[in-house]
Amino acid sequence: MFGLRKRDLTREFPVSANRPRLPYPDGWFAVAFSGDVRPGQVVRRRFKGEDIVVYRTRQGTVRVVNPYCPHLGAHLGFGGRVEGENLVCPFHHFAFAPDGRCVRTGYGTRPPKASLTQLTAREVNGVVMVWSHARGEAPSWDVPVVPAQDFPPPARHSTILIDHPQEVVENSVDIGHFGPVHGTSGARVTKPLELNGPRLTLGTSVHRTTPLLGRFDVDFDVEANGLGHIHVIARMPRMGLSALVQIMPTPLDPCRIETRFTVSARLGTAGSRAGRYSSWLATQFFALPSWQGAAQDAPIWQNKTYLRHPRIARGDGPIMRFRHWAEQFYPDEFREIGEAAEVSDPLPFEKGPHGSA
Repeated sequence: MFGLRKRDLTREFPVSANRPRLPYPDGWFAVAFSGDVRPGQVVRRRFKGEDIVVYRTRQGTVRVVNPYCPHLGAHLGFGGRVEGENLVCPFHHFAFAPDGRCVRTGYGTRPPKASLTQLTAREVNGVVMVWSHARGEAPSWDVPVVPAQDFPPPARHSTILIDHPQEVVENSVDIGHFGPVHGTSGARVTKPLELNGPRLTLGTSVHRTTPLLGRFDVDFDVEANGLGHIHVIARMPRMGLSALVQIMPTPLDPCRIETRFTVSARLGTAGSRAGRYSSWLATQFFALPSWQGAAQDAPIWQNKTYLRHPRIARGDGPIMRFRHWAEQFYPDEFREIGEAAEVSDPLPFEKGPHGSA
């Protein structure tokens, strides 16, 4: 697996304001790449304004817990360790089993009836994801396994910036910004937006021009599951190149998110030695523009505000239909994002005005 690249864009770009735009949404959110948590390792993460602890038992089971020991409140992310299958507190060496129960004290006395507060976690697509719901409801859906056969191990990247998960997902349906921000042309919707419960799918296409390759098409099949996981299949037919991209925005606090990316590209016959090397090179080729694309969005994302009732124009893409869909991830009292705006966008399936096929 390629090494992790991480940037804190809050330090690289100016910020005019730092205030919450939307509440925390419900759903699944990435808190670590699988490779970040090796067997026996304990790591700290920030999630929705609180610390959490992610650890992996010696047999490979991943658990995510509230960081404070129920005995006397020690933070398990500072000096906590894994012994076999148990997480051990650094303060009095109380041990907690994978189900959260206290099974041992540090001095051989009977353990108290105490348990760690666990978060529901899944390890999928090379990422540790946790479930969060404002009313404490259990998961009603899962992030699906992304088909990655014949793709090489991915490059990984992580960015921290001022933004909200909904705006990252909205970026994928906002086809109007592709040209002005990312320098493409001919942006169009190729497969209409489909909404099915927590799942969203959309097809888009753009023309890109580079000095080395000239003008070529890039086609995108986008799927979002909730507001914490997007996966994209990008294809460049002229070059026989396909890329599998994951984009996973996670709220760190009311104003900041950490977005994790993975990119894996396939070129040639994947099973051959030459094909594996070609795909490795293709992954490097495709990964860098992905990181640069996030950096192009960052100054705008960090300094914009969220308008509940924007003045939508022809060519924007199906933004208001997306927002109406996104309402399901918030408490009932907040579900008014689209009430005063027209839910059906102008020409949600179109071949202009940015260009035609």
